[in-house]
Amino acid sequence: MTRFIWMGIALQMAMVISGHYSEQVILLSGILGTAIPLVLGLWFGATVPRDMKAASTGGFLIGIVGAFIGVVAAILMGDQPWLLLTFAPLSSGIAGLLGAIIGMVAAGRHKTAATA
Repeated sequence: MTRFIWMGIALQMAMVISGHYSEQVILLSGILGTAIPLVLGLWFGATVPRDMKAASTGGFLIGIVGAFIGVVAAILMGDQPWLLLTFAPLSSGIAGLLGAIIGMVAAGRHKTAATA
């Protein structure tokens, strides 16, 4: 899970830094900021966790940590308001959580009550 968190941080920071220099990127930062943890969550869920709880926890952490660091960096660079810190990390955490669950189910790695 740690490598996925680092990938999320790196991708979020790449988005924030490129958004600082490109208005088109900053206008898409809401979509990109939730798409990054969604895609990483899908990948994580399809390859790493052993159960739904691990997928959910890992996906949420992958999303929220990278988004929190990215949002703080964007605020410090003067590109985003402080209010963004109230909901952006949470929505990215939820996107990562949903991605991990979908990835796990799509890969056929989930356990149901009948097979457990």
